[in-house]
Amino acid sequence: MTRDTQPSAPNVHIDSHSPIDIAKSLYPLLMEQADQSEQSGQISPKLFKSLHDSGLFQMMFPKRAGGVGRELIEHIETVAELAQGDPGSAWAFGLLSSVTASTASLPSDVTSRVFKQGTELLCSVAARTGTATLTDDGFIVNGSWGYASGCKHASWAMNGVTIQDPTGSVIDYGFAIMPLSGDPAVTIKDTWHVAGVCASGSNTIVADGLKLDAPLVLQFSKLRQGQSDDPALLAQLEPRDKWPVEPLFPLTVLAPMLGAAQGLLKLVQTAMPKRKIIGWHYDNQADADALVEKLGQAALKIDSAWMHVRRAANLVDHESPRRSLSGFEKAQMQADCSHAMALVRQSAQSLMDIAGPGGFATSNPMQRLWRDINVGSRHNALNSHLSHLLYGRALLGDSSNLELLNDISR
Repeated sequence: MTRDTQPSAPNVHIDSHSPIDIAKSLYPLLMEQADQSEQSGQISPKLFKSLHDSGLFQMMFPKRAGGVGRELIEHIETVAELAQGDPGSAWAFGLLSSVTASTASLPSDVTSRVFKQGTELLCSVAARTGTATLTDDGFIVNGSWGYASGCKHASWAMNGVTIQDPTGSVIDYGFAIMPLSGDPAVTIKDTWHVAGVCASGSNTIVADGLKLDAPLVLQFSKLRQGQSDDPALLAQLEPRDKWPVEPLFPLTVLAPMLGAAQGLLKLVQTAMPKRKIIGWHYDNQADADALVEKLGQAALKIDSAWMHVRRAANLVDHESPRRSLSGFEKAQMQADCSHAMALVRQSAQSLMDIAGPGGFATSNPMQRLWRDINVGSRHNALNSHLSHLLYGRALLGDSSNLELLNDISR
């Protein structure tokens, strides 16, 4: 691959196949491989090969990188479809595909170093828990980044760093793009031992004296300057290049939880006409009005969660390409995502109330979906109480309580 070429999707032309339909077709395989993926703490080899061969990992690539410029809502819906079978694998897929597409959108001096084969994947941890120290010929990176979802399937990691000069003084912030194989200065620590979302493989990446070429350390100040001053880059911009950064991660990690709730709803709904209620005068669960009402309530909460997600995604897909979104709108999007996650968790609780003790048998996929929702829904990026507070403060014209979003004014 030369410096001027960009990666392209393998095998399947995703522009002529609906990603959502492809995801639906993988449901039986996801269900079949879910236990293995969970136990191994990563997407199973058989499932990973099918995802790779499908071209889904490249579905969000920009047109200039061989993609078709899919909208964000289509990515959310695709991840949710996968999550109906296995939320943990879908979580890893969602982050790998979105981070890889974002990297494919970068200038060629970055992509030529990263995409040697054109099929490389990237994971990311945005938290600035590492440093990149300026040297005469690049940077030295040190740090430890937890919760690197999908890292065992990634060729590179794009992790948050504080950028400093040789004296240790902070000069900028940004991301270091680090190789995950072939350099002993980078290791993956097996730290992801949790009750749910096990297949996401959200382990810890450690860098100890890693040397990087200057283009592989993305400095926020230079990125902003380059986007505003470089006519050639401006001419290449596509709608996704104007998406606001702040809501993208919450929407990405919310998608598998939405799908998990839909998958749990499907399983409970299918089981109700067949399942007895021991000790009560009903032929089956579907004859018990109280349980039928609870089913309807759970379904409406999932529907309501999708409404909030679609409102947020609409701002990204259709408003942000033509105008800058206000801080208030971004605060509302954060609140939409977190409120949707709270609704998903509530629906899962109601559905397992219907399922009863049998739903918690280790042989029953319901309990895995329920565990995944209960772990994944507690991600700090989707804390509903703090996000409700953020939205309330925005409504009152107060200051922000969210580090990533300082301005929440109208």
